[in-house]
Parts: sequence; structure tokens; C-alpha cells
Amino acid sequence: MKLKQAAAPHIRFQESNITIMSDTILLLAVLAGMACFFYGTRALAVCGMAVISAILADAVCVLLRGRKLNPRDLSPVVTGMLIALAMPATISFKIVGAAALFAILIAKHPFGGTGHNPFNPAVAGFSFAAICWPQQVFSYPMPFEKIGMMGQFSDRLQSYVYTIGTAPSVQEIAVKLYQNPVSVLRAHALPSNDLFEMLLGNFPGPMGATNILVILTCLGYLIFRNTVRWQLPVSYLLSCMGIAYLFPRTFAGGTLSVFYEMMSGLLLFGGVFLLTDPVTSPKRESAMLFYGAFAGIITMLFRHHGFYDESLSFAILFANAFVPAIDHYDEMLCRLVRRKHLELRKAKDSQGA
Repeated sequence: MKLKQAAAPHIRFQESNITIMSDTILLLAVLAGMACFFYGTRALAVCGMAVISAILADAVCVLLRGRKLNPRDLSPVVTGMLIALAMPATISFKIVGAAALFAILIAKHPFGGTGHNPFNPAVAGFSFAAICWPQQVFSYPMPFEKIGMMGQFSDRLQSYVYTIGTAPSVQEIAVKLYQNPVSVLRAHALPSNDLFEMLLGNFPGPMGATNILVILTCLGYLIFRNTVRWQLPVSYLLSCMGIAYLFPRTFAGGTLSVFYEMMSGLLLFGGVFLLTDPVTSPKRESAMLFYGAFAGIITMLFRHHGFYDESLSFAILFANAFVPAIDHYDEMLCRLVRRKHLELRKAKDSQGA
């Protein structure tokens, strides 16, 4: 019998990689469809650019490592879609492509490829784009605004500019870009967005992260399917809500602060799709509870004191770095508890004898 040595904990789940990836892709496709409804076909083009870049980069890395391509490995598709849906619909194709390449070439394969990366590749790719091109990444069009397929970001006008028509009757159109409500919270002001409209996704933001009701439905589906362990998103969101209530960034008080914090930026989207990555999250349920709460605290600290309007990606990367330590000490604690239970049972058996 051939044994393979690996670090603890040694825990297996019934759900396979293909099942988890398929469920995730299905829900991300729903969010992509909603993005197409709000922003037109350019949203699908952005998703396509990210996915194609991720697939090609992953295939090249696999071949360079002397391995066969695995058509059942859908992780590059998930990575590409996550990156695209965290971006505005007006993001440059070059930027979203560069983010996908960074995710695969830098954050994934240098560590061993699928299942071995210590940091979430999609989060790393988005963070790379946010650092290099913050204005484009954090400037959003209004929903239902007509967006041309081929256009560019105008730093001077803070808009997305595209042309229609043919020479000599070429017309240039500028689509004004806005900030997400999270930037208003960062200025310690109250967003003017209607909460009901935010639930339906009718406000400027990342094209896959604005429809709150759809994302909550996705969370319920993932938990029902056991694709996501409830301990991660629930502990994460509860810790974020607690800090938002106790330390509001608005003058309107804790309750409104909770609603606006939860529905702005990438917080809910990240809690459902990014934080719950099975490779970069703890393995035991007790460790998941701690990790989720820890990541929520870090997220809110970054929101209160971070440099960027949306800093969830940096908070998740920071939390990813502590996963091995969390797994290690949680395993030690579980071993200690099992030992205590065994000693108590032996003591009862000896007394009964």
C-alpha cells in the first residue's frame, strides 16, 4: 500500500472538486446574467476576457510543468469570473486580462497549482489591479446606462468614452462614472442611495456585487448544497455587522450603518464567494468559525483605516496568511479536548468497575 504524507488535519468531504466548481460557476453565471441586464453585453465581454485569459495562462503553466491538461479542472473559469464580477462594467479589457494573468501566473502555479495555493488567486488578481489602476477599478457606471463595447477610461472627465457611427459622422459619447456608497462611508457621510434600490442592485458598484437579494439567494443555495460550510460566511458577516453597529462610520447610527456596510462594495460578494474558497480556508468547522470572525474584524479595520475605498481583497489576503496557524492550533485544541474526554470516560469506567 502506498502512503502519502501530508500535513494535518486529514479531513475529507463528500463533495468533489468538480461538484464545488460546477455549483460556483452556475451561480456566477447567474450574476453575470444580472450584470448583462444592468450594463449590457459589455459585462459579458469583460467576463469572457477574464475567463479566457485565466484558462490560457493555466494551460500554459500546466504544460510547462510537464503535466497533462485536466479538462475537469474548472478552477481557472471560477478565478476569471470572480475577477470580472468584482470589477466595474467599464473596466479596460487589458486591466481585467492582466488581473487574471497575475492570479494564475503569480498567485497560483508558483505554489503548486490547483489545491496548493496559500492565497486566493482571484483575490490576488483583483488586488493587483486595484493597486495598479485604482481609478478605473473603483469608478462605476450607473445601471442601465448604455455602454459601448469598445471604449476607454478618461481620467480627465472621470468617464468612460466610446464612439458610434462611421466617418465622417463619428460621435463620441462619454458615460459618467460614479463612486460606490462605500466611498461615502469612508468619508463618514451617509450615502444617498435608497436601501430598497440597493437590495435590487440599482446603484453603481462592481457589476456582480450589487444585487444583494440575488447574492443572498446564492448563499442559501451554496449552504443547502454543502458547497460552502455555513460557519465561514455566517461568522464573517456577523462579525462585520457587529463592528458596523458598534462603530458606525455614519452619523445616522448603528442600524443604518449595518445596512449600508453590508450592501456596499464587495463585502457580501466576498463573504459568499471569495472568503469561502475551500483551498485557502481552514478545514475544521471550529477553525472556520474563528477564521470567519477574524476575517470580518480585519475587513472592517481595513474599511475604517485603509487607503482604498474597497479594501476587502487585502483583508482576505491578510487572513489567508493565518490559515495554516489557525488549522495547527485548532488541531491541537481538538486533540486536547479528545484526550480530556477519553480520560473522563476511563475514570467513569474505573469507578463503575
